[in-house]
Amino acid sequence: MDLSIIIPTYNRAGLLKYTLDSLSKEKHPGVVYEVIVVDDKSSDNTVDVVTQEYPDVVFLINSGKGAGAARNTGLNVATGKYVLYLDSDDIIGLGYFLEKVQFLERNDATMACYGNYDFFAGTGSYSHDLVIAKNKYPIYTSENLIKDHLIHYLSGKFIPPLAIIWRRKLLLQLNGHDESLIINQDVDLFFRAIFNNLTLVGIDDNTKVYIRHHSLDTRVGSVENNPQKWVQLLEIRKIVFAELVQRSLNTSEYLKPLSYYVFSRWKVLRHTEQHIAADYLAFCKRVFWPVDIKGSILFRLLALVAGPVIAVDLKYFLLKHD
Repeated sequence: MDLSIIIPTYNRAGLLKYTLDSLSKEKHPGVVYEVIVVDDKSSDNTVDVVTQEYPDVVFLINSGKGAGAARNTGLNVATGKYVLYLDSDDIIGLGYFLEKVQFLERNDATMACYGNYDFFAGTGSYSHDLVIAKNKYPIYTSENLIKDHLIHYLSGKFIPPLAIIWRRKLLLQLNGHDESLIINQDVDLFFRAIFNNLTLVGIDDNTKVYIRHHSLDTRVGSVENNPQKWVQLLEIRKIVFAELVQRSLNTSEYLKPLSYYVFSRWKVLRHTEQHIAADYLAFCKRVFWPVDIKGSILFRLLALVAGPVIAVDLKYFLLKHD
């Protein structure tokens, strides 16, 4: 088996059909793949839809512990050399994984690759007029640019997880997703992969995966209104900071984007989750605090005129472009 496609799902029987139908069109000589759907105890007719209409799909019932656990359940039964995680409402463009699998076959040292993607609106099938314009992650075609990936992730710019094809052996080495997390499971996995010498290549082959834009309330393990997600988001960054220090990467090149990302989250939290927000601000000051850098007199003047939050924000911006 070349590729295992793992799809966690929860109460998305109708949307899941679009995902599975797009995969059924992927017929490539020399590339054998399996589709594994992991149902997180849906209360709709997901079981009937998958088992009756898609008999070739491996269908598993998970324990209702969320998306990370569902992905690990799929990983534990996967037989493919490579793994692609899909959400249960997204659509694979024709030919998306062919060249990427072939690239990984030719390059044993590369642990993962990723490709292009679009976001689209609506509850039906994909069409070009439904595409939503958004900033996208750049395609880095050299595996020597892992530093750039790290800086992007520190600053909160992520590759959509369904655009990445992994070597299964790396995922097993990392013990899959952290099931204790209710947010940023994919980001945590990527950070751990980077700190385990990830080699990653972008493949620009004119194919795309199409990501449906929707509210978070129907995702597996939705945490839209759970304040614990903010605690965990910061805990992940604390672990990353410790890794940077341990690896002597605690330089401004890495600490500035990490600190500013946490500061930007603090701005969201400071009026609604003040206790948690205080921890965010303390972490920013511990990691990299631009107020202590050159230009303190100008900073004080700006703080008086525009307010301290805007002043700190501008200081981060100016330092980022030094």
